[in-house]
Amino acid sequence: MTLQIAADIDGLATSRALAKAGTWLAGVFLAATVVISGLFIPVTGHSEIVYGLAGLVIVGLGVVAALHTASFGRALLYTLIACAGLYGFALVSAGVSVQVPGPTPASDYVLLSMPEFAVLVVGISARSLGKSIALGTLAFFAGPGLVQLAAWQQGMPLAVDVPVLCSYLALVLFVTALWFGRRDAARGTALMSGAALAEERDVALERFSTRASSWLHDTVLHDLNALAMAEPGPLTLAHTQALDRDLANLADVRLILDEPGRSGSATRELATVPALLAVVRAAEQSGLRIRVGGDVAAVNDLAPAVVTALERALDECLDNVLQHSGVREAEISVMSSPPGLSVMVSDSGSGFDVDAITDQAVGLRVDVVDRIVEIGGSVQIWARPGAGTAVFITVPEASS
Repeated sequence: MTLQIAADIDGLATSRALAKAGTWLAGVFLAATVVISGLFIPVTGHSEIVYGLAGLVIVGLGVVAALHTASFGRALLYTLIACAGLYGFALVSAGVSVQVPGPTPASDYVLLSMPEFAVLVVGISARSLGKSIALGTLAFFAGPGLVQLAAWQQGMPLAVDVPVLCSYLALVLFVTALWFGRRDAARGTALMSGAALAEERDVALERFSTRASSWLHDTVLHDLNALAMAEPGPLTLAHTQALDRDLANLADVRLILDEPGRSGSATRELATVPALLAVVRAAEQSGLRIRVGGDVAAVNDLAPAVVTALERALDECLDNVLQHSGVREAEISVMSSPPGLSVMVSDSGSGFDVDAITDQAVGLRVDVVDRIVEIGGSVQIWARPGAGTAVFITVPEASS
């Protein structure tokens, strides 16, 4: 393949980056709240503020867990836990604030607002726009809502927290723009990859034509010349055997398609790589023709658990080619790029819509993406109806 374009179609890399950013942002707001609250202890003489700080710890743990989990259900639970911790902090802080001599602050008090900002970021790393907005909206209504409840219970004047409201709206606009931008990027990647595949087809046709011409020259023309030079009468046994061999070879188109010096099966080239050998042999027995290239020996350096997960993922990819692509050929390319190893499975078949809920899309995401993510790897899927499919798998290499 001359060109393969890897796009973050499933949003794994983006979600991880947003989870890290959200963790840092929440940490800044919570740390500032802890510092300010801690300073109030000697000033006010109310040591019960310490219980409020314990609530902030719950807020931080809940927010981090919601940002980094892949399960939407668990993210909802962690968000509610963070909001419960926020309620505990607000209850203590509001109680102390109304007891301190001087004007009583309202419920939009900055000490109560800062942890609210931390809670609002729980949805930015979700894997879909709907889930992201749902988590952010839950955090907005449950977090500030419980703060208002705590303030009312302690007799603090209620007020609309305008900065928190604006922050919520800004986050909704941000994730919406992010997801629409990702969709446009995926479309652009599909167009570029389609052009790359078209170029590959042209190159393959030219290569086939060149090899076919060379093969005809080395067989048909050679045999015709031998017949012309032979003595009149019956052909010798050696001459007959040579003609039979050339006719059999001409009937096997794989000898023209293969690289010079390679057999029609990839299994001979993988004798020293048991993991790939088992996968390719099983696929060939099912009717696929596999081409394997790249740094295949690097697979032997992977940890046993990684090899097992990679084998199963490759089995699923090749099974998808067999069941859904409409072609009987696939290519496996291995690239060693420390600290990881990348394996790409591609075909030039019917392709599919990555965003549609199809058996092929579900199979790849459940049996390939989830299995590889569990061992610390990543998967990028490119597919387009009528333009084939490419699955780019990256797994961690064994520690030295």
